Amino acid sequence: MLTARTELVPMSAAGEIAQDVTLTAAEIARFNEARKHFKMIEALYWAHVVPSLGEDSPVTGELERLLERVVLGTQNFLYPCRNAAAFHDAKDVGGAA
Repeated sequence: MLTARTELVPMSAAGEIAQDVTLTAAEIARFNEARKHFKMIEALYWAHVVPSLGEDSPVTGELERLLERVVLGTQNFLYPCRNAAAFHDAKDVGGAA
């Protein structure tokens, strides 16, 4: 298991207080796998969708907005915890969806 700090709370002094969250190896593996697949989706989007529909298309604008919501909503797939997760065996647990 990995205890990750998320949900940053502003603090009056220099620094930040974060709430602890415990993730299982399978959960870490799913986030790592999701991050990898999301990067593939983004690459396809920029390589094929934007050139086909154009940057000013309402469809590309909406897709870009939704991609951004996924990144922000997941804290970029728990990117702030990436160093702790990288040293964890979660990438080998077979818990990815």
